[in-house]
Amino acid sequence: MSWANNGPAGPPQGQPYGPPQTPPPQGPQQPRWAWWVIGIVIPVVGILITILVARPGSSGDDGDRPAESAPTASARSGGGEGQGGGQEPSSAPPTADGQQYRKVFGPDKVDAEASITGSYIELDTPKPLVMSAGTDGADIIFGSETGDPSLFVPDSATTLAQWADPGTAPTPEECVESVGRNSGYSANVKPGETYCLQTGESRIAYLKVVTAPDSGGGQLDVTVWERSDA
Repeated sequence: MSWANNGPAGPPQGQPYGPPQTPPPQGPQQPRWAWWVIGIVIPVVGILITILVARPGSSGDDGDRPAESAPTASARSGGGEGQGGGQEPSSAPPTADGQQYRKVFGPDKVDAEASITGSYIELDTPKPLVMSAGTDGADIIFGSETGDPSLFVPDSATTLAQWADPGTAPTPEECVESVGRNSGYSANVKPGETYCLQTGESRIAYLKVVTAPDSGGGQLDVTVWERSDA
């Protein structure tokens, strides 16, 4: 019994058999200030990237830009007429109704008999045609039926107007305006006076009285135009 009490002593209670355990080595600890630096740098980098992307002219804005329109024809041609561009001016100015006139003949001298019966003058022909009294188709009668030299439009059509400036020949457009503004069907005439007349086929005539005796031979200087689309 005494041997059992004096035998070799066992390991201490609660400790494992074998050599004593050593704790595993630990790595180096990061200083606490390094985490502060990382926390500041990351937001700053994000702000810089945002600014660079939002700059004008960056590649991200190209898709949103509207396409530039092509230059107009006037810009390509170098401007207006003063710089050589534009259309060529027409040979005759347009009238108020958009028409243009070309000369048919004139100025041509037309001899007429300023008698009581008068001379019937047709102007809707290639050249002025003097006809006998009573012939149909005349545009103007040059005579002295009332005792004074006169111009008279057959059928009393109000297509005769005196031109106010005998020293300056009118254009066909000016004659058209004169007939439209102040016209009648007859006029007592004197040498040097000028008149505008619209013929039966809408030609425009300019008549200048050269001689106008009470009787005998008289003379008119006649120019006639017609519309270019006639």
